[in-house]
Amino acid sequence: MLGGDIDSPTEITDTIEKPDRGALRRALFDVKRWFLLDANRWVVVGLLGVGTFLLTVAVGTFGPVSVQRFLTRGVSPATALVELMKTVVSVVTIVLSINQLVLSPELGPVSDQRGRLEDTMGLRRRSEGLLDDTVSPLSPGQYLDDLVSALRDRASSLPDAIDGGPDLQSDLEAFARDLESDAGSVNDDLEDAKFGDFEAVAAAMNLDTSGKIRRLRLIRKEYEEQLNDEEREALVEMINAIELFVTARSYLKTTYIRTEFINFSRALLYVGLPSLLLAFYATQIYDPGVFPATTFGVENRLWFVSTAVTIALLPFVTLISYISRLATVSQSTLFIGPFVAGSEEHEED
Repeated sequence: MLGGDIDSPTEITDTIEKPDRGALRRALFDVKRWFLLDANRWVVVGLLGVGTFLLTVAVGTFGPVSVQRFLTRGVSPATALVELMKTVVSVVTIVLSINQLVLSPELGPVSDQRGRLEDTMGLRRRSEGLLDDTVSPLSPGQYLDDLVSALRDRASSLPDAIDGGPDLQSDLEAFARDLESDAGSVNDDLEDAKFGDFEAVAAAMNLDTSGKIRRLRLIRKEYEEQLNDEEREALVEMINAIELFVTARSYLKTTYIRTEFINFSRALLYVGLPSLLLAFYATQIYDPGVFPATTFGVENRLWFVSTAVTIALLPFVTLISYISRLATVSQSTLFIGPFVAGSEEHEED
C-alpha cells in the first residue's frame, strides 16, 4: 500500500510558500497570496501608493534630519521629480515594447494563424472524447468547468473498473476521494468566474495535477502484476484525461497572460500621462517657501512633496502590481507535466 497523500496543496500555493507550518505562517501566506494573486490590481496600486505617500511623510517628519533640511539640502525635490519624469518615460516605452513581443504571435502570417487554429481545434476534438459531448463549450470558463467535472466522474468510477486486492482498492479509493474533493472545490470556484478575470485561472490552477499524475503512475508501477490489460488501460486513460486537462489549462493560462499584458499596458497608459503632467506641474510650483503653516502637525510643503513623489511613482507602482501576479502565475506553471516548483517537501520518502 502506498504512503499518505503526496499531493502539494496547490500548484500556485506551492510556488509562493509552504503554508502548512503553524497559524502565523498560514496567516502570512494568506496575506502574501492575497497581495500577489487574489487582490484586484487597482487595489494593490492604491495600497502601494498610500504606503509610498505615508513613508515619505514619515521620513520627512521623523527622519534623522529636520523637515527644513529634508526639503532643501542635497538634491531638491524639484530636481528629483524631473529625474523621475525621465525614468517614467523610459519605463513606459520599455514595457510597451515588451508588450508587443508578448502579442507578436497575434501578428503572424496566414500559415501561422492556420496552424494555431488547427492546434486549438485538435485540442477541442480530444476534449470532446473526454466530455462525451458532440461539441465542447465555447466559453473558456465553462470548458474548464466541464473538464474538471469529467475528471471527477472518471475518478469516481476508477475503483469499480479495477478489481484488485484490498491495498490496491484502498489506494484507488483514496485517489478518487482526493480528486473528487479537489475537483468539487474547483467547480464551485469556476461556477461564477468569468474568463479574463484572474478568478477563473486561479480556480483551474488550484487542481494539483502534477501530484495526481505521479500518484497514478506509482499505483500502476506498485501493482503492475495484479493488473490485466483492461485495468492498465483504465489507469492510462485516467492519466491521459488529467494530461488533457493540463494541456487545456496551460493553453488558457497563456491566453490569460496575454490578456493581462494588454490590461497592464492600458493601465500604464492611464497613469503614465497624468503622472508625468502632475509631476511637471509640481516642479514648476514647488519652492522651499511655498505652502507655509502646518496641517495635523506636518508642514504643508511636506504634504505637497509627498503627494508629488507618490504621483510620479504611480507607473512604477502599477508595474509592481501587475508583474507580481504575472510572474507568480507563470512560475507556478513553468513545468508541463508531473513537476511542481518547490516540491521537495512533498516528495515521498
